[in-house]
Amino acid sequence: MFSAKEAAEITGLSTATLRYYEKEKLLPPIARTTQKYRQYSDEDIEWIKMIQCLRGANVPIHSIKKYVSLLRQGSGTIPQRYEMVLDYKKDIESQMSDLKNALALTQSKLMFYQEILKQPCGNNMTYLEEWHSFKNGGIGEK
Repeated sequence: MFSAKEAAEITGLSTATLRYYEKEKLLPPIARTTQKYRQYSDEDIEWIKMIQCLRGANVPIHSIKKYVSLLRQGSGTIPQRYEMVLDYKKDIESQMSDLKNALALTQSKLMFYQEILKQPCGNNMTYLEEWHSFKNGGIGEK
């Protein structure tokens, strides 16, 4: 069993976030000591990690609540959970595509700036001149 502080250290979350997850019923009921201190089990830690994974994929809290509710209802909800996870996967793939595009643009912009830094005249470009030059593939291009 882990104290709230230990659970926070293990998961990288704050104790306030752990309390929030419990308040929002994203976690199963957390055991308490006789002094009412929270005691997290290994299973609780794994549950928290699952929530972290979903949050890392930008799954909204209300969707996680629905998923957790279905989990608690048992195996009869597997078809609904399957559809939810399939939707999460599609969203993640879309996010990955968007991030790849953003990375490609960022890499192009870095290469563009490397070229500008090599040329003394590049420092005198206006924003519009820079944009047109970047858009048209290089310095001095119009």
